[in-house]
Amino acid sequence: MRGSTYGGEAITVSDIVQYYYCPRKVYFLKVLGVPVVVRRKMEYGKETHEKERRRMTERDQVYGFDREDVAEVLQGLQIEAPSLGLRGKVDVALRLRSGEMVPVDTKFTDEVVVHRQHRKQLHAYALLLDYRFGVNVTRGIIYFAQQRRSVSVEVSGSDKEDLKRDIRRIEEIISGELVPRGVAPEKCGYCETKQYCV
Repeated sequence: MRGSTYGGEAITVSDIVQYYYCPRKVYFLKVLGVPVVVRRKMEYGKETHEKERRRMTERDQVYGFDREDVAEVLQGLQIEAPSLGLRGKVDVALRLRSGEMVPVDTKFTDEVVVHRQHRKQLHAYALLLDYRFGVNVTRGIIYFAQQRRSVSVEVSGSDKEDLKRDIRRIEEIISGELVPRGVAPEKCGYCETKQYCV
């Protein structure tokens, strides 16, 4: 597949997360250049993310895996895959002793709920790790920090193919300057672009 880009830039994992929260956010952020408002929840996540990674080194389990099963914890992997038209930062990836690689995404929320955009984020991380390390990632972990709970998410070949189609759809929104439909109104309350949305 030829990589999708707009203005020379690859689609980011963040673009995919925004697209699955509400496609209009991609339009407002990428086409109109609406600035992202940093919310307290985002700041809290950044502040505690590093603390959580340090705590993992002191526990018997690493994101739900027994410590002896984990060969390496890779942090802050910036990966660009030009052939996919995708780039992003994989905050944590585990290399298991079996040779398997598992991306981990930490969430700081009040409830343990795996939303569609969270699954898509792991699918994107899986594609990036496949590209960088020549592996076939088949699962990822969403770690809910407040609850100290790890949820395993399967990543299939069809999930990865769907993600590639998502990249093309996002690129079409951006390059075509198309305004997508909005989503369920209950998402609007927490959306930083709602003031621009009619």
